[in-house]
Amino acid sequence: MGKMSNTEKHSLTISILIQKYLNGTCSSEEARKITEFFEDPVNEARMQEEFGSHWDSINAKFNLKGSSVENKVVLDQILDKLHHRISLHEEQAVRKRFSQSRIFSIFSKCAAVLVLPLLVYSLFLTSRISKSNLAEARQSVWKTVRSTTGMQTDFVLPDGSHVWLNSGSEFKYPVPFAADIRQVELKGEAFFDVTKDHAHPFLVHAGKLNIEVKGTRFNVISYEDEKSGELALESGSVRLFSGNYADNNTLATLIPGERAYLDISQNKLTVSKVDVSKYTAWKDGLLVFKNDRMDEVVLRLSRWFNVEIILQSPELKNYVYSATYRDETLSEILELLKISAPIKYTISDRIKMKDNSFSKRKIFLTKSN
Repeated sequence: MGKMSNTEKHSLTISILIQKYLNGTCSSEEARKITEFFEDPVNEARMQEEFGSHWDSINAKFNLKGSSVENKVVLDQILDKLHHRISLHEEQAVRKRFSQSRIFSIFSKCAAVLVLPLLVYSLFLTSRISKSNLAEARQSVWKTVRSTTGMQTDFVLPDGSHVWLNSGSEFKYPVPFAADIRQVELKGEAFFDVTKDHAHPFLVHAGKLNIEVKGTRFNVISYEDEKSGELALESGSVRLFSGNYADNNTLATLIPGERAYLDISQNKLTVSKVDVSKYTAWKDGLLVFKNDRMDEVVLRLSRWFNVEIILQSPELKNYVYSATYRDETLSEILELLKISAPIKYTISDRIKMKDNSFSKRKIFLTKSN
């Protein structure tokens, strides 16, 4: 046999160290070496190769029985991001931009089961911007901003408007805006602080919600996998319309303190007075419930923690709940629910999909005796 090159020896060493990490036998010095390896952008391809080959082992490690709810949920986020990164290896058109984000603070809560190498690697996965040349008559380039699971992103548009994008959301906008109109698209949840410009209307297309905005602060929710959409107006005014903007088919005009709720299955739009602060508090790191039905509570918790919470007892749907959370973990919130409501919960394992990704973790809520 021929002698191995230094590169081959280094590659073998990293493989051995990662395997030792998975077995829980890494020393502090070995953990430091893995960390240095992950921190070097030159090792990008090798990083993907290593985690691809160890995928099943990593998943098995992170689904050990006896792990806390919070550890499982947070580690689910890491697995999803690792799989997403490995899958993107084949998408040559995607340009990656790395930045640290609020997910660092989430990961820190499960430090007992995380080691530094995975934490460092996960930081590379928390922010990504895809750019695609979607040719239009005016030759604008549409930019896509995605806020990955477990993080929020905020950015400023070319007109000075400020947008906060919630976890698992996608936002598209053209650069430059058209000469006569400012038009954007949203999937998920976002808070807008729109710059006033009466000569150039600001339009938001969010699923079935079409919104005309003046100088306005408001929150929009429109997730693709949900059968509803909503808008809560903090200040200014908005107009909801159907069809093309030029047709001027107004459905409703909102004033501050109002919320528009669209039931897509029934094609029914309802406008009501609300406490807007509970719909906008998420951008400040708060999760606020004020006399909310339990079916709405579990929906917002599901979005916040990227899990699927299912009410198995129909009588729980109308239970009214009030609370404000800032840094509480999902485990802590579930325990508080048990104390304040007649609720107990169970957690299911994730299901591996055909593309080697995993379904969301499911949490079942039932009425306690």
